[in-house]
Amino acid sequence: MVVLPPKPLVCVRTVEIPKENEQAFCDWIESNRELRQRYGILMERILQPNDGKGDWLIIAMWESEEKFEKWLVAKQKPAVDASPGHALVKFGKIKRYNTQAGY
Repeated sequence: MVVLPPKPLVCVRTVEIPKENEQAFCDWIESNRELRQRYGILMERILQPNDGKGDWLIIAMWESEEKFEKWLVAKQKPAVDASPGHALVKFGKIKRYNTQAGY
């Protein structure tokens, strides 16, 4: 059984991914995994609509809001944001959620 830290932060955002960029974007997400894990990301899921139409959804869980805030100002983050993979898609705003219950 996996035990999560108490009340991790969940971030949700939409992302518009052109069909021709789907695999490259998913590869880019994976390529940044280790870096973001060092800053406290616990998981990230990229969800595609079942009908293949409309925006995708990104759900990320962070150890805490404090850890997420440290990622936002990390010295490596501007390079990640300026990388070609980031430019493949159009991101929506991040909405933050506090975990209240679940497993």
